[in-house]
Amino acid sequence: MDFKRLRILRELADRQTVGATAEAMNVTSSAVSQQLKALQDELGVVLVEKAGRGVRLTEAGRAMAGAAADVATAMARAESTMDAYRQGWQSRIRAAFFPSAAEMLLPGLLHRLGQVEGVRLEAHFEDPGTAGFAGLAADYDIVLAHSVDGAELFARRGLEVLPLLEEPLDVAMPEGHELAAKVRLTAHDVARYPWIGVPAGFPFDTVLRRIELQAGTTAVRRQRFPDLRVLEALVKAGHGISLLPRYTARSGAGHGLVLRPIEGVRASRSIVALARRDVAARTTVRRTLELLREVAAEVAAPASLRQAGGGGLPLA
Repeated sequence: MDFKRLRILRELADRQTVGATAEAMNVTSSAVSQQLKALQDELGVVLVEKAGRGVRLTEAGRAMAGAAADVATAMARAESTMDAYRQGWQSRIRAAFFPSAAEMLLPGLLHRLGQVEGVRLEAHFEDPGTAGFAGLAADYDIVLAHSVDGAELFARRGLEVLPLLEEPLDVAMPEGHELAAKVRLTAHDVARYPWIGVPAGFPFDTVLRRIELQAGTTAVRRQRFPDLRVLEALVKAGHGISLLPRYTARSGAGHGLVLRPIEGVRASRSIVALARRDVAARTTVRRTLELLREVAAEVAAPASLRQAGGGGLPLA
């Protein structure tokens, strides 16, 4: 069985189209089609069938794509074993960060990787919706992702999922706001105030909808904006309250913002690192994931002792 053909089938499963598969593997679309046909002939089963103007994997095709991923994982582990003997390294690791993850984790990660000779991290900005993070694993060694529905959401995609931290989403208000007198808030406390929200479908809007459901009312969203720093500025200026991540919100003395936790509503985001299983098995990628976990533990430990965090960067 030709492993290169199995790789093509696996890429098609991840990328959905022949064109995207061809581009990723730097070959022509016809070459992809020819190799898939050859694999079908070799195995004696139909792996791919037409679907409209494109193609889709049959049940057998999906099963073989999963087997291809297992083979790739085994190959990566074998290479990793040889790396340990040769002390060989993947010199460049490509990682995708959404903005506040970069703020929290990238400085510490770069500091630690600076002690690992011969490894260079290439950080890229990516901020898709929650459903888009898993797909990025086809293009990056490591993808930083977040979800308000728990880390298990990403495990369903067949990826290696490394939970890094659970970050509370607090209610932000300007200094002097009447809600600031409360130590903790409920949905009924906050639903009647005007809100500075994020666009519909963004994770933080999902949490605001939970607040509305708990309170039995619809909150007024004065503005919707996807940049957390803009949300902070509008809240600080008194245009409404908002939800902000505890560890990266610029709050406290001198910043003009106060954060308060909310009870009775699931208001937190799970921040995880995603990687294909075979990629995660590589020596240097595995080491980088370990270092990410160390940095995340440092971020969460001191912040858990207070109700509000500091520091920041744009976007969710």
